[in-house]
Amino acid sequence: MHALAPALPFVSVDFEVPAALAQLMLSLSLVAMAVFNLIWGPLSDRYGRRPMLLLGLALGAVGSVVAALAPDIWLAVLGRLMQAAGAAAGMVLARAVAQDMFGQARAAGVIGQITAVMVAAPMIAPTVSGFVIDGGGWRAVFWMSAGLCVLLWVWSRAALVETAPRGATGAGVGDLLRGFLIVGRKRAFWRFAGFSAFSLAGFYYFVAVAPYVMREAFEQGPKTNGIYIVMLSGPYMITNFIAGRVSARFGGERVMVFGALLTLLGPVMVAGLLVSGVHHPLAVFMPGMIQSFGAGLATPHSMAGAVGAAPERAGAASGLLGFSQFLVASITTQAAGFLPHGEALVIPIGMGLCLVLSCVCLFGLRPRTA
Repeated sequence: MHALAPALPFVSVDFEVPAALAQLMLSLSLVAMAVFNLIWGPLSDRYGRRPMLLLGLALGAVGSVVAALAPDIWLAVLGRLMQAAGAAAGMVLARAVAQDMFGQARAAGVIGQITAVMVAAPMIAPTVSGFVIDGGGWRAVFWMSAGLCVLLWVWSRAALVETAPRGATGAGVGDLLRGFLIVGRKRAFWRFAGFSAFSLAGFYYFVAVAPYVMREAFEQGPKTNGIYIVMLSGPYMITNFIAGRVSARFGGERVMVFGALLTLLGPVMVAGLLVSGVHHPLAVFMPGMIQSFGAGLATPHSMAGAVGAAPERAGAASGLLGFSQFLVASITTQAAGFLPHGEALVIPIGMGLCLVLSCVCLFGLRPRTA
């Protein structure tokens, strides 16, 4: 998903379209992922994990090829939507397969590892694609994605057996919708889901706007942008892995609140450095590491809290959580395309707004006390 971010300025130039139009390749793909987060799970309950995963990987490969060969921006956007819809299958079904194979008790640790990889991948992807773009142009990113989808399809077909419980036919549409309604009425769910969605949106906004700012404000290419992005992945990964141990000592709620407040410090420091006249990419990325540190502590607990808010409807809660995350992120990434990119202050302003809204959800939707 994030491998394309460093290429968007080049897509805009190649197709001779405004940045906001090129940004549709990222923002609309997030909408597609939001919608298909709600679709792949129920389909796999009815038709099996393996065939739905193979279908998703095939769709991702075809979409990548369509975007790579696109003669105009609209066909490129269509290919990107197909790619995103297929990619969502991997995100949803990996967790479902873990649940099938290991059961509720052991699956938690496995799903934690899957989540860590899902967090690390979008942080590493811009670095890899930066070198790919420098070597082969923006279309090479889609050829790379197509190749990966094909390899994963062959591997999954050969190695993955069907893991869905035998005889499972899945719930009907009516029961599925009732599950979403039950979850949607819970204040606790929206407290955690709202925090998680706006926190994630702040990161997506940063990844979306950084390539433009690096190009226009700092005169740096996609390779340099990718290298700087890696600086954000280390703190996030480390704190994701230690969040459970820290919570066992201090309590999940305390750790989440501390992490949430720490995220706000990052944009404040960026704005302060830029206003004081420090004009260097490190002024943006170094404080961003503090934001990543706080988010790494807080996000795992917010996601667990959202799903745990309705344990009898954990599947619906998980799907609705993913839907809300990607829907909010799609709005912020599209907004990034309309902003002026010659001034680095657009980064802390946009991120700061997202993180303030995340804290509004976390503190404003606390359980009412008598």
